[in-house]
Amino acid sequence: MPSLLPPLLLLLLLPLSSSYTLSNASWDSPTAFSATLSDPTPNNPYGTNLDLLDFSFELLADDTARVRVTDPGSSRWEIPESVLSSTAPGAESVASPALSFSYTAEPFTFSVTRASDSAVLFSSSPELHYSPGYLSISTSLPVDAALFGLGESSTTPGAAIPKGTTHTMWARDMAAAEFDTNLYASHPFFLSLAPTGSSFGGFLRSSNGLDATYGDDATLKFEVLGGILDLYVFAGPSPSAVTRAYHSIIGNPTLQPLWALGFHQCRYGYTKLQDMIDVVKGYAAAAIPLDIAWLDIDYMSRWLDFTYDDELFPAEDVSAFVDELHANNQRYVPIVDPGILAVDESWDLDYQPYVDGIEMDIFVKDINGEEPYMGQVWPGPTHFPDWFQPNSTEYWTMQLKKWHSLAAFDGVWVDMNEVSNFCTGQVCSNQDPANCPTLQVDTQTQCCLVCEDVEPDNELDYPKFAIGNDVGINDDGHASPLLFKTIPSSAQHYGGVTEYDAHNLHGTMEAKATADAMIDITGGKRPFVLSRSSFPGHGNHAAHWTGDNAATWKDLGASIVTVNNFALFGLSMVGADICGFIGDSNEELCARWVEVGAFHPFSRNHNTFGAAPQEFFVWDTVAEAARRSLGMRYKALQFMYTLMWKANAFGETVSRFLWMNYPEDEAAHGADGQFMLGSDLLITPVLEDGAREVEGYFPKGTWYSAFDYAKEPIRSEGEKITLPAELEEVNVHVRGGSILPMKVDGGMTTVDSATSAYELLVALDGDAPCVGDIYVDDNESADVGDKYLHVSMSAKQGAMAVDVVYDGYKGGQGENNVAVDGIVVVGAGEVGEAGVTVTVGKDVKEVKWSQEDGVLRLDLTGTGVQIDQGFGVAW
Repeated sequence: MPSLLPPLLLLLLLPLSSSYTLSNASWDSPTAFSATLSDPTPNNPYGTNLDLLDFSFELLADDTARVRVTDPGSSRWEIPESVLSSTAPGAESVASPALSFSYTAEPFTFSVTRASDSAVLFSSSPELHYSPGYLSISTSLPVDAALFGLGESSTTPGAAIPKGTTHTMWARDMAAAEFDTNLYASHPFFLSLAPTGSSFGGFLRSSNGLDATYGDDATLKFEVLGGILDLYVFAGPSPSAVTRAYHSIIGNPTLQPLWALGFHQCRYGYTKLQDMIDVVKGYAAAAIPLDIAWLDIDYMSRWLDFTYDDELFPAEDVSAFVDELHANNQRYVPIVDPGILAVDESWDLDYQPYVDGIEMDIFVKDINGEEPYMGQVWPGPTHFPDWFQPNSTEYWTMQLKKWHSLAAFDGVWVDMNEVSNFCTGQVCSNQDPANCPTLQVDTQTQCCLVCEDVEPDNELDYPKFAIGNDVGINDDGHASPLLFKTIPSSAQHYGGVTEYDAHNLHGTMEAKATADAMIDITGGKRPFVLSRSSFPGHGNHAAHWTGDNAATWKDLGASIVTVNNFALFGLSMVGADICGFIGDSNEELCARWVEVGAFHPFSRNHNTFGAAPQEFFVWDTVAEAARRSLGMRYKALQFMYTLMWKANAFGETVSRFLWMNYPEDEAAHGADGQFMLGSDLLITPVLEDGAREVEGYFPKGTWYSAFDYAKEPIRSEGEKITLPAELEEVNVHVRGGSILPMKVDGGMTTVDSATSAYELLVALDGDAPCVGDIYVDDNESADVGDKYLHVSMSAKQGAMAVDVVYDGYKGGQGENNVAVDGIVVVGAGEVGEAGVTVTVGKDVKEVKWSQEDGVLRLDLTGTGVQIDQGFGVAW
């Protein structure tokens, strides 16, 4: 293999000023380099740079490099391996390195270069700072390239990050309806896309608060509040290669249960159980598919976790309702928040989750490290589980099991887990327990605790470097302190971990604990957990929704960008609240939104307390739009499930920007108002009020209408095309060159779709080959093992082949139908005199067929043809 030994090092001419000098350089192996950094210049504005640092470079795979700068003099915070693995294929698997490393010793800088084209992917500036509370590193990016990633925020201009902007990563409870400010998650991953399509990426493995600034000169600077510098560089050169490499580090997205791909209905404001019962009936009466009924905090007694209101949501009635859902092949998902009511002795209240938490000592401690930190969320005064405490998972599983025994929920929605806190202060206490909480919905969110800063100069809560937390929201444009409306950074976790270091991990750690508990509770079924806060690796455990958006056209357009950004971040099961959460939606907006949300991986209608009803059956036009769009989703369910499997198995993305599939087509780089599912379905929605036509960009190729196979296909050379789009209609096109495993009838639930026979859709593109896949398992086991079926499909003019790649499924556990009742071939030439035959093994079958308007339809009903047999078709 090519060596990365010192003769390959390039001495770069860089400005003669630097924070550090490199010495003791050593190649510890052909793929691993280490050195010492010393003699810093005293130019750190936020502290004193450490005198001595360790530097290392290592190739983890052909296309992945890791750079670490650490402190040899003390143990600094690093993300535990149990929370986020840092591993990838070992150096022994590096066969053809795609990356090389170079440095200058004095002033110290380094570069990571792609071997294939000598492109410099990371080029550090001499300005390297490394003090106890402030680290910084920067790189020069290609001036003409677009930059993506760096979440989470709702972005005004579109997907590409504008130059001259700072992106703060400090998880907080701020509505997604607020644009261009830090929201619920931290994802310090970026992807650079050149006009030619050449791509590379980077990931800063840090859970500390940070600012990432993309300068006017295309420099990218990370400024971090502690920890270490732990940087990954991904060679690409395609966007998909970048994300696959990144996902291999943080963990590929988990495979969701099939039912979770169905449509979900929720709202905050179903004030009694009968409201939800009526909604489920309303969907059935309107013949709109519905798989999952959700309950927000309305169901709780006094907003207490793991309880049901005895009058409005009696547990026995909820259980009976859930039994009816299950009998109809539907599911139930309720919400739970991380705040556990801190019971005051004067209340005469027996709340076992609090008692258990105190006895098991699982709550986060305050700045003094002795008493549980008291904040305030919906129940009132609350304590928060410490996910670093070894007993916390036992505690959480125990509470979920008891709760599940009341009504057998199928998944769990974990909200407010940034963590949200209605109060601000290092130490808070309930000094008026007779009136705190108020138990009134209009005042319950107002802080009723007495809070104070016992150490106002504590640099964990008030560091010298102020990241841009809350900037863009405050009227004065200044940042809010780290402890603003969350657990203070000075709070103490088990094992000496501070909230300062671990804050951004809370949501993902809670989601993982919940997912593990659900596997236990359900006897090994695949968990569905929806979480608002997230961090790299989150997709390996749970799903995510984009948070509290608003019922506006701006939010509708932004939802496409956010969902696709999260696909880059390694979360495949993501969606936005359809029709908007905040404010009153309206008929036109809701119709257009379902035409988008029906094709996002996670598809849920949800709105807030006091807002006008927006269930799809409220308006006739919206109901029709839902029947059309969701009807297509349910017919294409196995296609979507196969995409989810590919994400899980290979690190692929499900929902995609067009440039993920067409990186070399520069015109596709800015098509933020469209998206693709996999490489084969292109969705071109209307995103403007009153529009009855839409302009979309179509990459070069042949594109067939997914709703009308006989419609004249679009044969594009790579151009924008204006299409009609009535209110109830959305333009969805199938890429020529693909084969989709469609179902004859999508039905009203995912079980209906699974039990329907296949109608394979072959979309020819002239004489070019067509390909497709089908993945089948039992739809719900957490440990599938080898009990799955993988089928590959290929076709060209006049012939098709269906081949079994692997079959551990053996004829069908569970509810799946493997029969093929039909094949539709679009773009087929005229059928010859020999007609159409299907060959299964040595058995040649003549089948019924028809051909009209370029569409060849094969009727295989009753022939016994199945996808798990393998067969050929000739025409």
